[in-house]
Amino acid sequence: MFKRTLVLALVVLLTMTLTPAVSAQEAAELPADCGTVSLEYWNPFTGPDGPFMGELVTAFNDSQPNIQVAMTTQSEYYTQLGTAAASGTLPDVAIVHADQIATQVYRNVLRPIDALVTETGINGEDFPEAVWNAGIVNEAHYAIPLDIHPMTMFVNSDLLAEAGIDAAPVTAEEFAAAAAAATDGDNNGFMLTGGFPIRQIFEMLLYQYGGTSFNEDGTEAAWNSEAGVQAAQWLLDTQASYSQPNLEVDAELNSFKGGTVGMVWNGIWQTTNVTGEGVFFKGYATAVPQIGTQMAVWAGSHQLALPAQADEDPCRDTAAGIFISYLLDNSVTWAKAGQLPANNVVRASDEFAEVQPQADIAAGSAEFVFFPPSVPGITDAYGPLDEAVSALLSGNATDIQAELDNAAERANQILEQNRATYSEAP
Repeated sequence: MFKRTLVLALVVLLTMTLTPAVSAQEAAELPADCGTVSLEYWNPFTGPDGPFMGELVTAFNDSQPNIQVAMTTQSEYYTQLGTAAASGTLPDVAIVHADQIATQVYRNVLRPIDALVTETGINGEDFPEAVWNAGIVNEAHYAIPLDIHPMTMFVNSDLLAEAGIDAAPVTAEEFAAAAAAATDGDNNGFMLTGGFPIRQIFEMLLYQYGGTSFNEDGTEAAWNSEAGVQAAQWLLDTQASYSQPNLEVDAELNSFKGGTVGMVWNGIWQTTNVTGEGVFFKGYATAVPQIGTQMAVWAGSHQLALPAQADEDPCRDTAAGIFISYLLDNSVTWAKAGQLPANNVVRASDEFAEVQPQADIAAGSAEFVFFPPSVPGITDAYGPLDEAVSALLSGNATDIQAELDNAAERANQILEQNRATYSEAP
């Protein structure tokens, strides 16, 4: 049904090729009988990233005489989407986080976009496989990835240089050597806390040691494996050797900014905070190292979706496809907000190569990211794991296997409850 609504887009959109320039969109126009189309676009970018998205929307409006996009940023974003779904006032285009896509599908907030994907020429070969698959629920496509925001390593190069380390570590051995060299007196080579993002760091190590957080269909937790024990043990050993015990959330960031920590791991969104103009030492951001037997990087992703509409309008759908393609093609602008473009061609462009440190981070991260299974309510099931890893790092629990087993058992109960809650497939 949705495919029929996009017939008007076919001539315009089949010829569009994803490039880091805007030439494809400069030629894209609505069919004459559509007149002028106004689109509503919602996103959760209420922070410093908002102006970068606003710049993109303004540029799009200037390039399209017959399409105008009104952007609205929302706090309490998913509550607002749910309210709008209930009242039939959802926007034409919306941003959805990768780990929220399945939940929003089952809440009837999003509609399938398989026809849009086909008829715009956007396809999985344009993106890393994991981030592309994050938009698929029950074999139907519901979202197209705009960006990737991975776990990142931040380095105090002055402190490491004083310790005789002149390059960021990329292997487990190099990491241990750098952390040990920089741990001296009041300085810590590396720092971990018991709060965010310690669960994400554990999960990244779990995947690096060959494990997964859930089984393939997302019905059971799988972190209480040998790989999970290895990941937790590495965290505890590293904390004992190079960090400090029982630290509160953000303690590692504050100490790093204070110049007493050689390396920390956190999200790429912390780049300006910990290496920007307010920092007195030379610091930089780069890809996390490979600690386990294979490379894997925890990440999130903002994805573009079409919310459900009572009456689908082919002209509005055509316009939405043109807008989404424009955002993808010009996502170098969005990268400057601290993101990695999800589109492979954009990431390989000379223009993106000049966006640092994002380009360097992308080189060591983008192809190694992973995401949760596309199961509704999956974020709820992470709660017990958050508590377990925090308990281990804070010293409130000491038996790794027992703690991970207990967290898995509780998560399985949540997953079972969610299967009942979201029993009706969209």
